[in-house]
Amino acid sequence: MIVSPAVLYLDYADPISWMLELQVSALEYGNDIGPVSRAPYELRPPPEPLIDPGSVWWRARWQEGVALAASVGVQLADPPIIPWTRKAHELRLHAEEKGMGARAHRALFEAFLRQGLDIGRVDVLLRVAGGLGLDVTEAKAVLDVDRFAGSVARSRREAATLGITDPPALASNGRVLRGFHIRDRLRTFLCPS
Repeated sequence: MIVSPAVLYLDYADPISWMLELQVSALEYGNDIGPVSRAPYELRPPPEPLIDPGSVWWRARWQEGVALAASVGVQLADPPIIPWTRKAHELRLHAEEKGMGARAHRALFEAFLRQGLDIGRVDVLLRVAGGLGLDVTEAKAVLDVDRFAGSVARSRREAATLGITDPPALASNGRVLRGFHIRDRLRTFLCPS
């Protein structure tokens, strides 16, 4: 079992984050590791410009994600825009308070990476919320007042203190594992001898 709480920093617009999430989830489901907290880490928070989907950096990252997804039988939708994702992270934190955090987490990855939806838009997030069974009026109010904006920003600052500059990253016992790794490597990292 994990010696101290582990935290997985990730972003819903990042295909590599989703592929690592699938690996960690499988280990949790199989009881190979203890629970891992999920923490928001927006790839490019405002006021930074949106990621250019045609940029060399993004194309390389996307192609890596596509290859990893194909290896587990998942096909990704090539999105026309890479949105700011703070509101998506806020929706997940709201859903977590309602006991639906894991479902929201999965739905947000699916919405962007499988369906190509713009999860930076509140109307899209409200459709996700409704699909989860969350009260849409309450979800809209939470998103409109930026109720969890501070939590999302704090998570990124905490990651920075660990030397994390990009998602995904897994932190445990004062150590950090960056990028995608297979289950055996994750198990070794999380359950040191």
